[in-house]
Amino acid sequence: MARHDTNAHGAAMHWTLCGNREVKVRSARTDDMSALRRFIDGLSRESRYFRFLSGGQVGDAVISRVLGRHEGRNIALVVTDGDEVVANAVYVVNDADEAEFAVVVADAWQGRGLGRRLIQHLRQLARAEGLRGMRGDVLSENRRMLALMREFGFSTRRTPGDAYTHEVRLSLATTSRESWLARDWFQG
Repeated sequence: MARHDTNAHGAAMHWTLCGNREVKVRSARTDDMSALRRFIDGLSRESRYFRFLSGGQVGDAVISRVLGRHEGRNIALVVTDGDEVVANAVYVVNDADEAEFAVVVADAWQGRGLGRRLIQHLRQLARAEGLRGMRGDVLSENRRMLALMREFGFSTRRTPGDAYTHEVRLSLATTSRESWLARDWFQG
């Protein structure tokens, strides 16, 4: 998947997918509510279940949260093909200075690397923000996502007291010897 016209600070980006299919990645806006509703309603029951932990109807309050209507240093992105939303990625910064993230891709767009690219982009944004890490909850039966998380270096473990979910975590702290020396040396 090639990318061009990128900006880590919220400007719209255009990504070219396999087959020269171009999509636009941008910050979600309040006027995306109806397009996001159509996107979520169009997800298969399994995709809704994997993303929202429920395969049923997703309420407007949840969609408002997906749009990023909450306080703090939060990110809400939509990926569009024309006027149609084909993917969504969000993170909310928690009290531990970690990005709690979630990604969902329309069923017809899965398997094209779009979810992978969105996770990479969220990671870049969280690093640029100076966050300590990323975390998420993944249903234990969502093996594709758990495999992807491990591939990206996330630790995965069953959520204590919950046999149905795994907690995934990634430290964003720079751990190279050079950065440690520079930080230690100049901070006295």
